[in-house]
Amino acid sequence: MTCLHLPPVPASVEAARRWAAPLLPVDVRDSVVLVVSELVTNAVAADAAAGADDDIEVELVVDPAGHVALAVTDASDLPLPDAPVAAPLDEDGGRGLLLVDAIAYDHGWAPRACGGKCVWALVRRPFLAQRWAVSSPEGLECADA
Repeated sequence: MTCLHLPPVPASVEAARRWAAPLLPVDVRDSVVLVVSELVTNAVAADAAAGADDDIEVELVVDPAGHVALAVTDASDLPLPDAPVAAPLDEDGGRGLLLVDAIAYDHGWAPRACGGKCVWALVRRPFLAQRWAVSSPEGLECADA
């Protein structure tokens, strides 16, 4: 497990992508980097909406048994919305959770005891996941401090 703390600013999205890419197996690198990008983008927006300047924490677990787990914390107490069915074609945003829903084996969120929330996603590694069943984000701890 490895963690990264970032300020809640737009430049942190690129920093998170650059940090995550070399840590990931090549078979899921592009997919997981995209999920990292979307979840950190949402965390930056959530912190801005909450008026918070707390760091965003990105946690990554590469499980040799067949999946990659990702957790991103933010300071907003607002629940994560459901993934939309479609996004308006004339809008610049609104597709992040659609992408996460399409890529991740499972994803969700949980409120943190200290305030804010943790958004998590599991991505199966295609060749290894056929041999192992993955049912929960075990080993993934949402930061509570």
